[in-house]
Amino acid sequence: MTWRIVAILSPLMALALFASAATSQASSFPHDKHARLFVSCAACHAGIAANDSAHFFPSAPLCSACHNGTVTKEVRWTPPAGGDAALLVFSHRDHLAKSKEATCASCHALADTTRWMNVGHAVAETCFGCHAHATTSHFAANNKCSTCHRPLLRTALTDAQLAALAKPPSHQSATFITTHGAMARASDATCALCHSRESCQRCHVDGASSPVIVALGADARIARLMRGRAAVYTTPADHRDRKFVLEHAGVAQREIARCAICHARESCESCHTGQGGREVITKLAGAREATAPGVQLRQAVTLDVAAPAQTTSFLSRIYAIANALARSEDTTRKVRVHPLHFLRMHYAVAASGALQCSGCHTQRFCTDCHGGERVSRRYHPTNFLYTHAPKAYGRETDCTSCHSTEAFCRSCHRELGLAAKTNARSTVFHNAQPLWLLQHGRAARQDLNACATCHQQTYCMQCHSDLGARINPHGPGFDAARMASKNPRLCLMCHFINPLAK
Repeated sequence: MTWRIVAILSPLMALALFASAATSQASSFPHDKHARLFVSCAACHAGIAANDSAHFFPSAPLCSACHNGTVTKEVRWTPPAGGDAALLVFSHRDHLAKSKEATCASCHALADTTRWMNVGHAVAETCFGCHAHATTSHFAANNKCSTCHRPLLRTALTDAQLAALAKPPSHQSATFITTHGAMARASDATCALCHSRESCQRCHVDGASSPVIVALGADARIARLMRGRAAVYTTPADHRDRKFVLEHAGVAQREIARCAICHARESCESCHTGQGGREVITKLAGAREATAPGVQLRQAVTLDVAAPAQTTSFLSRIYAIANALARSEDTTRKVRVHPLHFLRMHYAVAASGALQCSGCHTQRFCTDCHGGERVSRRYHPTNFLYTHAPKAYGRETDCTSCHSTEAFCRSCHRELGLAAKTNARSTVFHNAQPLWLLQHGRAARQDLNACATCHQQTYCMQCHSDLGARINPHGPGFDAARMASKNPRLCLMCHFINPLAK
């Protein structure tokens, strides 16, 4: 059997080609039942050889000549969309011109080629008989898909046909979801063959602003197929690093476009409640502009993962929690930056600069504790009043962070007889050092703020002023002229006339 005219591939034929079936699929039209009526393919597919898309398929009047309800059962026939509406970019005319030996059976005959009109759809493997030099398989990684296929946006495939399209093997790879972005940027034309804007916006939070995604165009059919399908997110390798929770600020500053793929602004603001990082965070899409749910970060209320055994340091606990969070593939991540009991140890971290507190906390958050006596949080342990003296003497705690030394400390010390109740000179608080009055100069020069905890300036001026005992408070090597040149008013606090003018 020889067929000199090759039938055009309908969208269903192109679909079969795209799905890369191993063997030819039987045509949906019952060619075998019409075998006695037609002696050549050209009887119905006259436009194939001339590439005349208007006559690729038989017309409705031609079919109704028999299927009129009298001769045989009436059949309503509408020719399928072909030509520029098909998925396959294929010219039968060009192929017939290049290969004089080609026949219809070369591509469209089923396994049993002895029967006339035993017609099936062509499959991709058939092409390799002639094109083995160009590719090794239908879905080879180095194939240029646009050679044979046109973008879905320019086809007439139905929703069902689109849903039946097979994924290339590369898309099944476990690493594809983390590497496809680079592939898309390198060759967005290949992605556009199968994907529309809605394909990417299912997962990409920045789908409305990404140039690569916007360039794909919109397709209502793809939008219907994507509707209701959950977004898929995976944790990048660097996010699994235990240090990432502390170092992600630098990554965000360098690669905010990368963050914008998975995170919306509100997700970051669940931790960044202060002004820290605000300039970077505002570059992310807000909830209203986001085209996908994204990875939603939430502050952890309780410690979900216990710290490893023998782990007590602040950073080690954070790393353990960060590792546990990285293992989660859910779209909601619980984030705990601080370990339990951090309130008792936060002063060292805040002073060291290991964390930028302003990234999450406003100043008001700190002043709730560090701004006076009536605070909502209890900072000191029970009975601290009776044991606070060593802490106040030490250098580890700065009482002035929360307490007004003159109003808060002095009022209590005076009531307890530990400070002078009048301006009269007294060493009652320093009774453990009998010679304190003669030796206090060194202590005052080393830390005058400590003296100000109990003493006002007028107390010192009883001795160290022109109206007092006129005792010189200045240490050895004091340069009066130099001090006066900087701030002459300061001298007049104790000297009622300019001492250098005498």
